[in-house]
Amino acid sequence: MIMKNLRNNASLLDNMLHKTPRKQDQAQCVLNKATLTVLTLLALVVAPNIVLAKPLSSDAATIAELTILSGGDRMPGLIYIAAGKGPHPTAVFLHGYPGNERSLDVAQAARAAGWNAVYFNYRGAWGAEGEFSFMNAEADVQSTLKYLSDPDNATRLRIDPKQLSLVGHSLGGHMSVAGMLDNENVRCAVAYDGVNIGAWAVSDTLWSDYSDTLFMLKDWSGAKSISEVDAHRAKFDLVPRLRSLGERHMLILAADTQVIPMEQHITPIVDTVRQQSPSQLEYHVIQDDHSFSSNRKAVTELTISFLNRRCLVK
Repeated sequence: MIMKNLRNNASLLDNMLHKTPRKQDQAQCVLNKATLTVLTLLALVVAPNIVLAKPLSSDAATIAELTILSGGDRMPGLIYIAAGKGPHPTAVFLHGYPGNERSLDVAQAARAAGWNAVYFNYRGAWGAEGEFSFMNAEADVQSTLKYLSDPDNATRLRIDPKQLSLVGHSLGGHMSVAGMLDNENVRCAVAYDGVNIGAWAVSDTLWSDYSDTLFMLKDWSGAKSISEVDAHRAKFDLVPRLRSLGERHMLILAADTQVIPMEQHITPIVDTVRQQSPSQLEYHVIQDDHSFSSNRKAVTELTISFLNRRCLVK
């Protein structure tokens, strides 16, 4: 219809341009209208779609930056806040070594399921202040839990401090289990192909050489990693620490690789929990790489299901 009008206007314009001056004035008017029509059509074609969003309510889902203190040093973090006035159950996501896989896809899904999701970098990692170490990382988890449980922070961030859980990958898997065992207020731990630092054979050359490349971990080296694990192996070992599990629940996902050898790191933990509290463990072996790259949907679904079934206050 628009193109037909343009053709009619053009024909009328051609006739008018060959008649009297008054007719020429009319022709100019038609030309102006035709030009405006063409420009309008062009704007509709090339201009981006414009969506006028309604103002967000105070209870909308959102994101907030966090600065968490641990040992006097600042750690950067963020929280995905679930929709609704809350308070919401909250899961803290813990990165690995050095932390390339951060599981933020699972964190976003957790928020969509009604959970707040927190992520932070350990001291000395990825720009956080302070010095990186395994002992410091364990302490950083506790500092973060304390921060989230602070009444002012809990109110501001819509957190239910009675419903905190930990989710970690690789080194973060150790930090998740250790963080729960060291804090009676944590309801659940989820470990994705998690290590047991106390069982780590860190003295081999491959481990040391890899640790030397981790420039994103401040003041870190292969020699430091070997020294720390050797000095605190008994403290790091998760198996004897499982005595403090109580009635809490664990989800362990193991990747069928030798990046984290199951018989060394995972099987002893699984066997111990099954012996003392079999109903409190969910365990799955997934045929995939260390980061579960081909099974992110399955990892997400298993995690959200576990959190909702096992980790909420009844």
